[in-house]
Amino acid sequence: MKKLGFIGLGNMGKPMAANLINSGYSLTVYDLKPEPVQELVAAGAAAAGSPREVAEKSEVVITMLTSSPHVEQVMFGPDGVLEGLEKGATIIDMSTIDPIVTRKVAAAAAEKGIKMLDAPVSGAPPKAADGTLSIMVGGKKEVFAECQDILQTMGEKILHAGDIGMGEVIKLANNLAAAVAGIGAWEAFLFGTKLGADPRTLFEVMSASSGNSWVLQTRIPYPDVIPNCPANNDFAPGFTADLMAKDLGLILSAAGAMKFPLLAGSLTHQMVEAAKANGLGHKDWSATCKIIYKLAGEEI
Repeated sequence: MKKLGFIGLGNMGKPMAANLINSGYSLTVYDLKPEPVQELVAAGAAAAGSPREVAEKSEVVITMLTSSPHVEQVMFGPDGVLEGLEKGATIIDMSTIDPIVTRKVAAAAAEKGIKMLDAPVSGAPPKAADGTLSIMVGGKKEVFAECQDILQTMGEKILHAGDIGMGEVIKLANNLAAAVAGIGAWEAFLFGTKLGADPRTLFEVMSASSGNSWVLQTRIPYPDVIPNCPANNDFAPGFTADLMAKDLGLILSAAGAMKFPLLAGSLTHQMVEAAKANGLGHKDWSATCKIIYKLAGEEI
């Protein structure tokens, strides 16, 4: 089995790295926070003091970071991954970032004889923990094939999306659809309940009708209607409003560069930004429903 490195041990990265350890991989880990590093060392990983040290000890380096600037710093910094990897090694960036940055990193890696996949994921921390993430992978087919065993340790549905950067494109398109659907679902609940509908009845009917969606099944505004819903636990994340705003910003930036409008996407981005401005950035992105209700003079 190949020697692996993992950089970025947050809510998603830590359980993903744990699955690699549990599958028998030799894993070197790095994060700015010492606590997740210590937990994974106790589980069998080795700690590194920098991204470069991770790379020096690895044949494949996996990154799971929160933003494009973080990825650039980890890759291009003086103690970065590209300073430590040897020719023939592979980078798998599982962050959700700007596809342009992905291609910039891949080009720099290729100049050093290093292969790269972009492999953003869909699924919350529980899916990261049980290894059932959906993973959208961009890059050369032969590199994708070489890394299948590694990816299958972390995900259940793994799709080759095309050339480098296409994993990011498809992941962002998926998040756009989910976010816009969220606004529709929450407005539907506002409309229905304001006119007297019971939330449970409304959910039951919409679930069996054309208004059904993944957002409806996981992120309705009312607590105790469905299990494992953020509203049941004061909108504890899941996927934060901060992260959804970041992704929608990437989407609108790319659309702007290509000179086409995203009307629903723009409105949705403003709604999520409003949630952030009201102190909800650290909450699950479905807390945006609070803004929709607030505009109607309601509290939720």
